[in-house]
Amino acid sequence: MITYRKISAAGAGKLIVAYLRENQSEPEKDARFERERSDPTRDTGDRLTTYYTGRDGRGMWSPDMGPRIADALGIDVMKVPTDQALANLFEAKRADTGEKWANTGRKREHSAIDFTASPDKSVTLAAEFASTAAERALIWSAIHKANDKAMAFIAKEVGVARRGSGKTATLERGEVAWVSFRHYTARPVMKIQDGAKGPTAAVEVPVPGDPQAHIHNLLLNAVATESGHLGSLDSARITSATSFMFGAYFQAELASELRKLGIAVHVDESGRAIAIDSVPREACELFSKRHSQAEKMGKAYAKRQGLDWNDLSAERKFSILHNANLAYRSKKYNGSNDREFWLEQAHDIGWYHDTVLTNEKVQPLGRAERYELAYAIAAKKLAEEFRTAAVLDRDTFRTHAARGLIAAGIEGTQDVERIADLIQERGIEIDGQQVRFLEREQDGRLRVATSAQIALEKDMARLAGLSSRTRDGALSDEQIAAAVARSGLDFTREPAHGAAQLAAINALGQAGGLGFLIGVAGSGKTTLLKPLVDAWQEDGRTVIGAAIAWRQADALKDAGISQTYAMTPLLDGLAQGKIVLDRQSVLVLDEVSQVSPRQLLEILQLQQEKGFALRVVGDREQAQAIEAGDAVELLLRVMPKEARPELLSTIRQKSARGRQIASMFRSPGRDLSQTEDEQKKADIARAREAIDMKRKDGTIRLVGGDHDQVVEQIADLYLRRRDMLTQAGSERGITMSAPTNEDVMDLSRAVRDRLRKRGEIGQAEIVKAAIDQRGVTYELPLAVGDRVRLFSKTSVRVETAHGRRWRDLGSNGDFTTVKGWSDEGLVLQNAKGREGLVPWTRLADPKTGRVRLGFGHAMTVDAAQGVTSDEHINAMPRGSSAMTGFTSYVAESRHVHRCWTAVSEGSLREAETFSRALGDIRPVTVNDLYDRLASDMGRHPYKSLAVDLAKARLAHEEANTRWIRQNHVNERNRQKGQSPGGQVRRHIEEAPIRDVPRAQWDDVSRKLRKAGYAAQDALNAARRVEDLQERRRAQQAEDRLQQARAAAQAEERERDRTRVRGTGRGM
Repeated sequence: MITYRKISAAGAGKLIVAYLRENQSEPEKDARFERERSDPTRDTGDRLTTYYTGRDGRGMWSPDMGPRIADALGIDVMKVPTDQALANLFEAKRADTGEKWANTGRKREHSAIDFTASPDKSVTLAAEFASTAAERALIWSAIHKANDKAMAFIAKEVGVARRGSGKTATLERGEVAWVSFRHYTARPVMKIQDGAKGPTAAVEVPVPGDPQAHIHNLLLNAVATESGHLGSLDSARITSATSFMFGAYFQAELASELRKLGIAVHVDESGRAIAIDSVPREACELFSKRHSQAEKMGKAYAKRQGLDWNDLSAERKFSILHNANLAYRSKKYNGSNDREFWLEQAHDIGWYHDTVLTNEKVQPLGRAERYELAYAIAAKKLAEEFRTAAVLDRDTFRTHAARGLIAAGIEGTQDVERIADLIQERGIEIDGQQVRFLEREQDGRLRVATSAQIALEKDMARLAGLSSRTRDGALSDEQIAAAVARSGLDFTREPAHGAAQLAAINALGQAGGLGFLIGVAGSGKTTLLKPLVDAWQEDGRTVIGAAIAWRQADALKDAGISQTYAMTPLLDGLAQGKIVLDRQSVLVLDEVSQVSPRQLLEILQLQQEKGFALRVVGDREQAQAIEAGDAVELLLRVMPKEARPELLSTIRQKSARGRQIASMFRSPGRDLSQTEDEQKKADIARAREAIDMKRKDGTIRLVGGDHDQVVEQIADLYLRRRDMLTQAGSERGITMSAPTNEDVMDLSRAVRDRLRKRGEIGQAEIVKAAIDQRGVTYELPLAVGDRVRLFSKTSVRVETAHGRRWRDLGSNGDFTTVKGWSDEGLVLQNAKGREGLVPWTRLADPKTGRVRLGFGHAMTVDAAQGVTSDEHINAMPRGSSAMTGFTSYVAESRHVHRCWTAVSEGSLREAETFSRALGDIRPVTVNDLYDRLASDMGRHPYKSLAVDLAKARLAHEEANTRWIRQNHVNERNRQKGQSPGGQVRRHIEEAPIRDVPRAQWDDVSRKLRKAGYAAQDALNAARRVEDLQERRRAQQAEDRLQQARAAAQAEERERDRTRVRGTGRGM
């Protein structure tokens, strides 16, 4: 891979030189011309590699540096890079005189960009454990050659000077220069806290590191053009997408070089790197864990000395780490004898490496064969990306082209361009369909969407717009009012919110074919559905609930929906006829933000065919779909406002301030009037304001220490708050979420250890080999009282009056309590008290046989969606980089009374430091850490839409006229006391009768004509009687009216006489 980091021009150049040279002295001789060599039988390490390769690891100018750039920067390519020359360059000064770079216009903030190229771990180990120094040099030579070609490719991509700005800017190509440094190891970096309450910093530990070959290439931020201008690199071309592309090209060139040496290689499982066959993966894994090994040794050493690691100062911890590793295997580590340690570790796992060099030469494929193989690989990988993204950068074509060439073989950058062109020309196959591409510039980047995705989004929008403007599923006002009255729900306790809920109930109930309820976290969406489900059922309709996952679908049972399904089983069941939806059905789809346009289109197509009513519920600001596109955004664009009510207030948090803080982590949604950057800034500013409010309330804390210390402190917080809530009689208790499954596992282990010491979990335990849904394996201890997480829909065997029966226990993401075990299985109890035995065979993973259970004292943020507790802990033991605005809003809105936010200070500091240019001398302050936290918790990476790239007009405008006309008809029906939905349903139900051929009606009419005439006569007679009675009733009413008028007139005359007599007496 190739990563990049900017170099600050304001930093101390000498410190950057010391870092890159690993505190070694500058070379005295130029390895290109005058190779420095002692006795090769006795000399080892970097000096022999330098001797054999002619490349000095302490610094090498870029090969074939052009004269224009060398003159502009004062570089003498015939001399080795000196410390002073490099220090000057890294401060944006001439190498020779130390003067500022000339003719550069605005001040440069960055002097260079460090592109670091790293091969797979197996390549590193093959070099470090090579049988001879010459073999090591051969492998390093291959790495260097691939690196040089990759840097030439990068230079071509970004070596363009931009003159002017905006639309008047011009681009001019020029020469660039870089300097390379060869490194062999990755030094362990640990988070060290200064005492129990001091600050935490990430520091390199002076112990043997992991072997990791890499080359730092500092591409100087200068472009010397033919016109004499010295501009800056086109840094806009340096993105995560182009970084992947550069790394893929490096791997393709490295694969080619290794094959030339006769080394047997293969593409790794990710398809992104070349690996060496004869180096075992267990060795690669062993030499990727030095960080944790060093940490464990240091803590064990402190414990033996009777010291409390948490209370030690940073200086003392640093000293102990050094001493602990000096004592490691009784060897003396002097900073340069890493290989002695590596060799012993390899032998410990039984790996005695010989050589990777063979006499077998791989016959390269012909050009046509290479192109076909590379295209096939690239097309497949690209199809996988388009399944989760509707729009991609055009550079992704070149990235996958380069990855295809890792396996196929490469002869230069022209191969990458040719494969990318083939993809553009031929298209790719997605789900058996050949698709073409639309290419257009968007936000300053060349972006691509598939024809299939554009068509899919347009179809989904068209059907959604059409369905939301029909009246098929509408309830009458009376039906809704009656159901609300039967529900017994109190909408007056929170008057404003209650009124909003009633309005939403009416809008969703009166919606036609499609209605969409948008509700924020804690707004009572499930409660709101109860009277509607009752009304639909009273109307004779079958109500079915569904969601992406079983757990979310099963939550709809609280709304009175007994029949619920996860999305995949629902669609499969409908296709197989096992699930029936018809005109008398209502499908309620929850958490619709997790449903992709493809999935929603499939449901809308079924609706067109079957005629059922569809109600979707959710909040896009809590989650995004895994698949490509944004179904909610399309719904918002095509559905009339009357059919998509919103509940933007919440009743979950008891205090107004708690509600305010939670709501500030929620984005108001896409704002097309703002640029992406403007909206991003507004979202981050809002998150920072919420963080500041939490700081004032004391509900957010930066947790100091290394990872283990952070986890332990969060576990202590969890148990402390849990105990207080229990004593206060809390029913909902406390919950805890974390960004990743790994975090959840660490936190759950820490909580479990403490509970076991307190005797809250049984002392007797069994340990089972377990696996999670990602395929990660671990040992899972089980004791009575343990909480475990389910990873699939699970049933338990229960004893009933009718014998043994199987009943639902829970679904993926649900938590259960261990009540016991036997040879047959595990006894589990869910939150509702259902208890029974689950056989080990039912818990076993089909492939590995391991049990599919996880630790259950914490949950991922995704699993926390829909959870309500009195208090919640939003735990981030590895920092906030895995968080988004969506997950932050979920995590910060689970609580009724209080949400605690606990984040690793060291991880935040490390992320903030790395985000800055190397050499940036500004101190990292606490405010900087909270800014970093806000930038993660406030970012909302909405999924792109292919129709936006295509600038396609969605076909809903034509339906507006139909919608307005239908509203007119509905209002007329209400005036007549009729149900608008009932009329449409009757019309639909009568359609089969209207479709009967006339000939069949002739047969029927012969049999029914006589009875029909008789019925008609009886009906006419009844109507005559009814008319006579109606005339009598009218006459009687008229008589009563005349009598009332006469009485009123007589009364008025009497009042007049009384007034006249009174006037006379007064005179």
